[in-house]
Amino acid sequence: MTAILKGTTALTEESRSVSWTQATGWESTFRYKGSWANVAAELATPTSLTQNASRIDARQESGGYGVLEVSFAAQDNTEANVNAYEEETDTWTLQPAKYQFNIWEHKLFDPLDDDRIVYSTESGYLTTANYRGTKYRIRMAVDAYLAAVQSNIEGGNKDDSKVDLHDKLKEWDEPVNNVANPYGGLTSTQKQLALDLVNMLLNGKDTDESSRYVLRNTKIVPGNANFSLAHKYVERQWTNSEMHSYIDENKLDGVTKAGLLTELSSSDAPFLGTYWFKEAPVIHEVQGGKFEIVQEWVNYKAGEKSSLLYPYFGRL
Repeated sequence: MTAILKGTTALTEESRSVSWTQATGWESTFRYKGSWANVAAELATPTSLTQNASRIDARQESGGYGVLEVSFAAQDNTEANVNAYEEETDTWTLQPAKYQFNIWEHKLFDPLDDDRIVYSTESGYLTTANYRGTKYRIRMAVDAYLAAVQSNIEGGNKDDSKVDLHDKLKEWDEPVNNVANPYGGLTSTQKQLALDLVNMLLNGKDTDESSRYVLRNTKIVPGNANFSLAHKYVERQWTNSEMHSYIDENKLDGVTKAGLLTELSSSDAPFLGTYWFKEAPVIHEVQGGKFEIVQEWVNYKAGEKSSLLYPYFGRL
């Protein structure tokens, strides 16, 4: 049977109310009534009646009518205002985070790392000095020495083992008869670093502790806010310029953030030549149907985190 509607079928406001609870804060609720078709259309394509709402309830009634109840969380939980779509807080925190690392991962020993081989042709690849893994080979030389010491002592023998990198690392050799070392050879500076690394490993200083900066942003936004911005460019290494622009372009009106922005842009700042690795954001609901979005960027020195796995992002 086709419903016969009497009077207007448009959604008309029947009532409005304001309520407050300790759990949700202030809320303004509007009650509309009209044809169920119009209610369904509003749900499918929101208009000004439901945009920015924190909660929407709809139910169908007899006679082809429907009831729509729309609630808006207050922007300030001390006032019964209808919430507009805007951030309520934008707090930035620069803080240290301690971490442990293997001593050979310290930037002091970076000159012992292999350069990346870029493959172009087979002939070009075959004439390129291959990876030698000097750091790993040094550690294996130390491990072999420690194993020999243990074996001699446990066997009741006087130990006379030596690390002797010059006997264990082919890259230590100097060119013979003007024939280049097939492993590329080590410079005097690299040899000194290799000896320093052995010394530290033998002295039991194989790990150490340091700290790095973490830049945290906390926002309180309405329940209807779009969270997509918080998820963008996660697991990418942001440049200082990109962090500077992001903070400046997303700050609240009337706030300069000058101190923090200067830290990121100054030529003598501690972040020169570093990148900011963006972690996955934390988003959780707070009082009043609002959401707190916490984003964190962890500072890494250039090359400390692989740009192959986590590409650089942003303006230079």
